[in-house]
Amino acid sequence: MTFPTSGMHFYSMTFRLSLLMAVVCIALSSCSKLFSPRGSGKIPDTDQTETLLKAHVFHLADSIGERNVYHPGSMERSARYIEQKLEGMGYAVTRQAVRIPPSGKFGAVKDWTAYNLIAIKKGTSPRPKMFIVGAHYDTKVGMDNWHDHGPARPSRTGTPGANDNASGVAALLETARALAATSTLHDVCLVAYANEEPPFYQTPAMGSAVHAKSVSHHPGRKKIIGMIALETLGCYSPRVNKKRQSAVVAGLAGLPDRCDYVAFLSTNTGRKLARSCAEEFSALSRFPVRSAVFPYYTRGVSWSDDWGYMKEGIPSFAATDTAFLRCDDYHETSDTAEKLDYPQFAEVVQGLSKLVISLANKP
Repeated sequence: MTFPTSGMHFYSMTFRLSLLMAVVCIALSSCSKLFSPRGSGKIPDTDQTETLLKAHVFHLADSIGERNVYHPGSMERSARYIEQKLEGMGYAVTRQAVRIPPSGKFGAVKDWTAYNLIAIKKGTSPRPKMFIVGAHYDTKVGMDNWHDHGPARPSRTGTPGANDNASGVAALLETARALAATSTLHDVCLVAYANEEPPFYQTPAMGSAVHAKSVSHHPGRKKIIGMIALETLGCYSPRVNKKRQSAVVAGLAGLPDRCDYVAFLSTNTGRKLARSCAEEFSALSRFPVRSAVFPYYTRGVSWSDDWGYMKEGIPSFAATDTAFLRCDDYHETSDTAEKLDYPQFAEVVQGLSKLVISLANKP
């Protein structure tokens, strides 16, 4: 039997696409690995951690609200809150300028300089290495302030950003508190970043990219162990969510269609670090953890502050609840503080704090 040329072309293209999808499914499904918890079966005491996390998230998301350079007053109040909490733990905090070049793509920016906030836990080694832990403190821009390539959409308030990313900042502050109470062999650099959200993402005005470039050009560049980006860490649910289109990517990658685990997501640059950290996390915590490696161009995978370090060749990954793949409140006005799962959030943060301390004490 013969087919018309157009029909043969159609079937050929269909076959090629089917084959490509099969290859992609196999490749992605093999890049995700679940590490079963091997830590103590004893339920950890998370009451104090839970209380402090809740206080940080409610202050940033409820008391301050939308935080970005289109609201410079809110951005500064957020920065001062983070500085005061770190200084209260005994850290010296420095500000790193993140300058926003004049550009039509950035719209009506009200403050052309934002700031990364940097605190360093000094190690005891005479020749210390450095591990970096960071979280962005800005939130998605409201449509009344900026719109992305196209006709203006109806005006509305931007997200209060409870999970994205007050949860990451709260986790950073709790990690800082745990580090302040112990000694480490190596330095730990704690950074709260400006300008992670669009329109600054993957531009020279992205705070984490500015910091990554600064440390990569430093004489001590070879002493950097790696970096963890703390990104949306407060939403966990056994409920299946198939509403979000991005969930398709999660399914292809072998990630479950429910979020009852913390994920360590990386590109190939951070593959070994993410996998080893997931294995170690599983020995330190009762909370399930998954490690997944994707090509850097995969939708959602490089959507966090690990991107800038990856570009500089520094091993990095994002620790996340994968809200961007499956949470209805992601980047919405409904991302409010009362919706976070604080008991599970606290358990994850305690595990991450133990992990960072362990990494900073390896020879």
